[in-house]
Amino acid sequence: MTDPFSDPPPVSVVLPAYNRAGAIRGAVESVLRQSFTDFELIVVDDCSTDATAAEVAEIADPRVRLIRHAENRGASAARNTGIREARGPWVAFQDSDDEWLPLKLEKQMARLMAPGAEYVAAYCGMLILGVPEAGGAEAGGRPVISYMPRPDLARIEGNILPTLMRTSIVSTQTLVARRDLLMQIGGFDEAMPALIDWECMLRLAPLGAIACVDEPLVLQRFSANSITRNARRRAEARDRAVEKHRATLERDPSALARLYYIVGGEHRITGNHAAARRALAKARALDPGNPRIWAMSLYLALIRHLPRPSAD
Repeated sequence: MTDPFSDPPPVSVVLPAYNRAGAIRGAVESVLRQSFTDFELIVVDDCSTDATAAEVAEIADPRVRLIRHAENRGASAARNTGIREARGPWVAFQDSDDEWLPLKLEKQMARLMAPGAEYVAAYCGMLILGVPEAGGAEAGGRPVISYMPRPDLARIEGNILPTLMRTSIVSTQTLVARRDLLMQIGGFDEAMPALIDWECMLRLAPLGAIACVDEPLVLQRFSANSITRNARRRAEARDRAVEKHRATLERDPSALARLYYIVGGEHRITGNHAAARRALAKARALDPGNPRIWAMSLYLALIRHLPRPSAD
């Protein structure tokens, strides 16, 4: 077990939390149960109004350190606080309502600390329990289970930027990254309303090879206030990330067109038709022969001229 006053541990685990009194112990204990024991766990309480901080304070393990924000600043700011406070050269991330399986850190750190390894980060597989769009078991149906990264993806290790230009494959709670590089890229974008992990990886992946432990070592659960549930935030976040990284994404015009098509679809679903039309116009310019882009564009043009229902 790590002595908090000894030399820095090889890895610091950062866990942001806000109003998760009912779930925080499970998340913390899944970290403390790791077979790889040489770490510190920094819990950053983002000015919770419930007993989250008290629950953490009751955990009698010298590896646990509690930091409290004086005001609510969001999960990205809490993670950035943890990165700054981290003593280890590697930083791992856990979420306040998810679970690490016991071999998670051991298998990732084995890859990162192997002789001759030059990885800038490692991530692992994750089982997703329920999907936010369908509501999973919370909607009264049977649980829906999926695996990330998707089995159909070919490039999930090494230079994963081409894959990231099309889809997100690294969720924050699966990531272990070099602290110095996280500091170099400015940590997590605190202005992003969602898709924080994807946007961060678009900045981290160009810096070097990423290792993947392709096993389900994290369990992700969606709770009532999970940020991924908010479709409008997700649409705005993807739109922001695509524009922020357009210079990089333009290396693959078909991938960029696909992202604009997705942005357009998300804005359409949330009722922001003006933003959807702007995104689809950019998609058409990049991939003018794509029938799916034209089909959605024509649909939005049609409904624009349909009479609105009477208020009676």
